[in-house]
Amino acid sequence: MGAILGAVITWVSTKYIAKREYGFMGNFTNYAVTLSQILLVGLNSTLSVYVHRFAENGRKKRALLTFTFAIPVAILCLVTVAYYMLRPWILGHFQPADQPLMNGYFEWLPFYTLLFIYMVLLEQYLASQLKVAVAAFMREVAYRVGFMVVLLLFATGYIGFDTLIKGSILLYAMPIVVMVWLSARTKDFGLSLGRTDLSNAEYREMIHFTWYHFLLASSVLLVNYMDVMLLPFYDHGGFASAAVYRNALVLISFLQIPSKALIPASYTVLAKAFTENDLPKAADLFRRSSNNILIATVGMGLLLCCNLGNVLQIFPAGYADLAPVFLILALGNLVNIATGMNDQVLSITNYYKFNFYLSLVLVVVLFVLIRVLVPQYSVFGAAWATAITMISFNTVKCLFIWKKLGMQPFSRNTLLVLVAAAPALVAGYFLPHFFSTVRHIYINAFADACLRSAVIGIVYFIMLLWLRPSADLTEYLAAIKKNKRLF
Repeated sequence: MGAILGAVITWVSTKYIAKREYGFMGNFTNYAVTLSQILLVGLNSTLSVYVHRFAENGRKKRALLTFTFAIPVAILCLVTVAYYMLRPWILGHFQPADQPLMNGYFEWLPFYTLLFIYMVLLEQYLASQLKVAVAAFMREVAYRVGFMVVLLLFATGYIGFDTLIKGSILLYAMPIVVMVWLSARTKDFGLSLGRTDLSNAEYREMIHFTWYHFLLASSVLLVNYMDVMLLPFYDHGGFASAAVYRNALVLISFLQIPSKALIPASYTVLAKAFTENDLPKAADLFRRSSNNILIATVGMGLLLCCNLGNVLQIFPAGYADLAPVFLILALGNLVNIATGMNDQVLSITNYYKFNFYLSLVLVVVLFVLIRVLVPQYSVFGAAWATAITMISFNTVKCLFIWKKLGMQPFSRNTLLVLVAAAPALVAGYFLPHFFSTVRHIYINAFADACLRSAVIGIVYFIMLLWLRPSADLTEYLAAIKKNKRLF
């Protein structure tokens, strides 16, 4: 539901919001998200772990909540002072055409950051209280429904761009208020000013834990967001180029849906195998889960790649570069998926620090690549910088796990998945366009996407049945045939 709403919002936004302004909106949000994650200094991880440790001690739990909720605000206040003092220097990094936009909403960034800080903390707390669905609904659905209303008001001329920007920021207060209300109904939720509720040893332990997770989260965050954040600095198109890149990232988010859905379940089983010190079982699970996730991701990739023409049909002029940028980014993401659950394995074992140090190196590599490639190749340079970094990152992790643990995600079945995908790709790509794009563009593009996706899905499914690259898939299909139901 959230993904569908996101896709609709993207389409409506590109139709009614000017390209430069649309790019600014996306990047302004990215700046707030990134700042919030950095200013949290890992306290969201501290909260999720220590709230269980202090679950039966109300005083300690409230002291923990005070610790995690107050420190980011104090840091934000200090950063805000520096932010205003460096205003000319910060604005000077943006393209001349973009500076009026950034200058006009400069004061809103600290407040926007504060909203994200508390949304993350409250969401983390509710998840610890087994209210994951509620927190996810408020973030993925409730906010997007509210934003869609504001966006439609803008599209119909009832509000201007200034109100759209400020309204989209203030809307984040809605899920925060609801999450505060839900949190208040849980046991011992609240704040405490008692300095002695936690011992000095407990404070030192939490600070040490927080510091390490802050460094790890910051490095991973920069790897994920650096391309789109720095693109307006070094690309002469500025926020207009960021608009194209942002839409390519929306398509990439659909490519990542299978892995986000399958990894949590696989992680639980994999962690249990490592806990029991059953390395043969862990290696088998690692290889099988990687292959199963690859099958689903390749299927999604086939649908997206062969329907890029339909996607471009519904976007306004000026977004044609979206397709090649998506293909470059998709290459990096497919390598990421193919190399398996590397991050999860490293987090379970005693080699998690390796992941941290590698992330720091890759932040530097990614920055250098962006600085060199973007001025020359615009959005393509940013895409290649990200893809190269992602491929290098996962290749090194894969080799490290193979050397240290004797585990690797590849097998004969990996090749069979790619063989199964080839005929489906050919069928989807060369299928004629039976629906005219001259009239009724949206209806015909949708009809063509449905037909093309059905052909791809049928061919891919038949090839998977024939080649049998996954024993788990074969068992699942046999269970469906026997029980006459999907689950």
